[in-house]
Amino acid sequence: MPENLPQPYIPLPAGISEPGRAAGAVFDQMASDYDAARPTYPDEAIARVGAECHLTPQAQVLEIGCGTGQATRALARFGCRIRCLEPGPNLAKLARAKLAAWPDVEVVAEAFESAKELPRSYDAVVSATAFHWIDPQVSYTKAAQLLRPGGQLALLTNAHRWRKRRRHRL
Repeated sequence: MPENLPQPYIPLPAGISEPGRAAGAVFDQMASDYDAARPTYPDEAIARVGAECHLTPQAQVLEIGCGTGQATRALARFGCRIRCLEPGPNLAKLARAKLAAWPDVEVVAEAFESAKELPRSYDAVVSATAFHWIDPQVSYTKAAQLLRPGGQLALLTNAHRWRKRRRHRL
């Protein structure tokens, strides 16, 4: 990285020089650290997704970018069938291990953009802090095509709070 640019907050793994273009690779290469640092979603948010998307044991859900499964674990408690697409193989492997207790959850190491899903197959398409990585020209159109009539697209995100540090005088 050139000296005149600020250094990244988290050191980038070897071989990653452009964080804007390779962010997914960064998360995947540090899957365990990412899992440990990633916040979960408030119970109220998950309950609202469940209610708005009518998540019942009969519901078919596609989750885009499940990461290590923080939101997935909460969604799985509704008893619905969830197919998770996670492009990072290390993240997908960790998600499979963390979601092994839910037999109706499947984690596939594949990007949403290239996934061959059948149109009108899902009652809900859910993405928790991942949808923004997908080109909007693809993301909304493809999600709409995959939803059954009356299906819902649910997008969750975390708000990161920035605090100004105070300088202490000695």
